[in-house]
Amino acid sequence: MMLPIIEVLRTANQELLRNWGRAVLTSLSMVVGTASLVLVVVAGVSGRSYTLEQIRGVGSNLIWVYHESTDIDSNTNALADHLNDGDVKAIRAEIPGVQSAAAQIMSHPTIPMDGITRIVTLIGTTPEYQQVRNITLVQGRFIDENDLNSRNKVCLVTEPLAKRLKRDLSYKGYVNFYGLRFTVIGVFREGGNTFGQTEVSENSAITPISVIRYFKPGETIDQMYVSAESMEAVPRVTAEIKQLLTNRHGKRSLYTVGNLSDILKAADKISLGLTVVLLVIAAISLLASGIGIMNVMLITVTERTREIGIKKAVGALRRVLLIEFLAEALILSCGGGLVGVLLGVAVPYSVHFFAPTIQIQIPGIAIVAGFGVTLMVGLTFGMIPAVRASGLNPVDSLRYE
Repeated sequence: MMLPIIEVLRTANQELLRNWGRAVLTSLSMVVGTASLVLVVVAGVSGRSYTLEQIRGVGSNLIWVYHESTDIDSNTNALADHLNDGDVKAIRAEIPGVQSAAAQIMSHPTIPMDGITRIVTLIGTTPEYQQVRNITLVQGRFIDENDLNSRNKVCLVTEPLAKRLKRDLSYKGYVNFYGLRFTVIGVFREGGNTFGQTEVSENSAITPISVIRYFKPGETIDQMYVSAESMEAVPRVTAEIKQLLTNRHGKRSLYTVGNLSDILKAADKISLGLTVVLLVIAAISLLASGIGIMNVMLITVTERTREIGIKKAVGALRRVLLIEFLAEALILSCGGGLVGVLLGVAVPYSVHFFAPTIQIQIPGIAIVAGFGVTLMVGLTFGMIPAVRASGLNPVDSLRYE
């Protein structure tokens, strides 16, 4: 015998409409719980995407290399252990998967600004530095091969440094470092948050590495940056760079060869941890909502005891009553869940209207998880009242006052 599903749903709907105020208030808790669940999933996915985007801003393929000084180095002055121009050329030529590499030498001259003497971080490097470090040009141009080969005394400055220089009435487009006049050919900034892995300070300037050799002669360099062809190649290239340097300088030389993968792993763990905590809170909210639905349905069963007795007396099947009360619980939970899903999606989507530059992903798994959990809560907490209603004795039910 086929169950009269349409009739069961119609009856369940009529019973809920009879006490629509109670039904709406009961569903309201499901709205809040489901919306919270959807927002937590959206926040978790968007947070991870934001972190990845920030790392890509620094350079997701970025690898940095520098020599670790030791007591042995200081006593013997073992310059042969330090990084040099030959190491940069060897990395470019011998390691597959290397897209580019840039050497770097640091110096810290002082210049007068705003009436006081300030320290400037002077970075001597090559034209590849712009690509490897994802440097954004705000104005002007970057150093090129001609500047490098001709030892042109040119530099780029950071935005804060450019503003301070322009406040000086005597500024004519150049700045003096160590008594030499450098023409300012551009203004730059870093492509993204560097998570503390940066040599660029607020007052920084970039100049050709051949020019900074005037102040730091020799072939040694302070550190280098390497860009891998893909993010997947970063671990392999990192290991091969370390091995190459060991082969060139000996096992007693210590080098740090790092990348952003550790930061990415840490960010993933933090994001996962926060998401789990928020999911637990949302689950507790849904659990409380399910208990509320169960309590309301138990009250409904008690109020309709005589009605149930009459239905059983005229031949209503136990499974029909079971499905009827279960349908009421599902309508309460799924109705609230549907509104909660729509609310949970609408909140992040509305951000586009107030901040068009902010991109928030709304993954399909958030919608599926939100509605799926709502359905499970309705089935779980609606089953007890439904079983109780279908199991009532018709004789005792008719006598109930």
